[in-house]
Amino acid sequence: MKIFFILIISLYLQAQDILIINSNDKVDKYNESIEAFTKNFHKPYTILNIGNMKNKDIKEYLYAQYPEMVYVVGSKAYQYVYRYIPEREVFFSSIINWKRFPKIDKRYGISNEVYSGMQLTLIKSIFPDIKSIGVIYSKYTTNIVTDLEKNAAKLGINIVSKKISKDSLDTIDLSKIIKNTEAMIIISDPIFLSNQKTVEKMFNISEQNKKPIFAYHKLFINYGAILSISVDNPTIGRQMASIITNHIEDKEIKNIQYPIGTKVIFNKKVADKLGVKYSNNISYVASEIIE
Repeated sequence: MKIFFILIISLYLQAQDILIINSNDKVDKYNESIEAFTKNFHKPYTILNIGNMKNKDIKEYLYAQYPEMVYVVGSKAYQYVYRYIPEREVFFSSIINWKRFPKIDKRYGISNEVYSGMQLTLIKSIFPDIKSIGVIYSKYTTNIVTDLEKNAAKLGINIVSKKISKDSLDTIDLSKIIKNTEAMIIISDPIFLSNQKTVEKMFNISEQNKKPIFAYHKLFINYGAILSISVDNPTIGRQMASIITNHIEDKEIKNIQYPIGTKVIFNKKVADKLGVKYSNNISYVASEIIE
């Protein structure tokens, strides 16, 4: 009887072991999330870095280990799990525009995009005079723009959107779009962002017309964005640790959640250069201010 009890406990613990798959251990944001996760997750786990692994080796590993639960960090890891073990429970984070990926039945995750309602509320609190924002998107980010439009209407902001495709990217009239709005917002659209010259052109035209640009990543601050609102990666890791722990303990969780932590960088230098009015309460809102 005692041996049987020990065997049951061992099987239970083995079933709760989770495999963490890092798409690329050279990417800081992935490592930050995983480090925070492991510090806050108090159950067995194994980390697999697939950045330099061959396809057949990843396949053999997943088939051999066949983990009950997988936490994938980044899109590459998600795609391998979908291809080889989609019947397992999958948790994900750090995936840009996750809705574009094939659905896994037992899928849970944290969106890499900040909730548009929160994003627009922050923008409105910093720039209360702005009433129209332009956005360029494609078929891959229609859902993001739909959410932007819905939440912007509640704040008295009009979203002026322009849909593009691969074929129309080079001929898009950026001047017309920018002149018809008070600001622009960059979203994680793979087609628009695939052409660096087009992105740089948008920043140049916006600067000439003294129109601010809001972005989803701090990288665009270097281009001249006036504001970046992004997820906080360590918070993502802690949030995921809580989600998986609650799931293991059979507590109710929401399948897909928005990140609970954000990092707001305000480029005061650009704001002053463009002559854009902003709130005096900026120090209470921004995580970082660039003078």
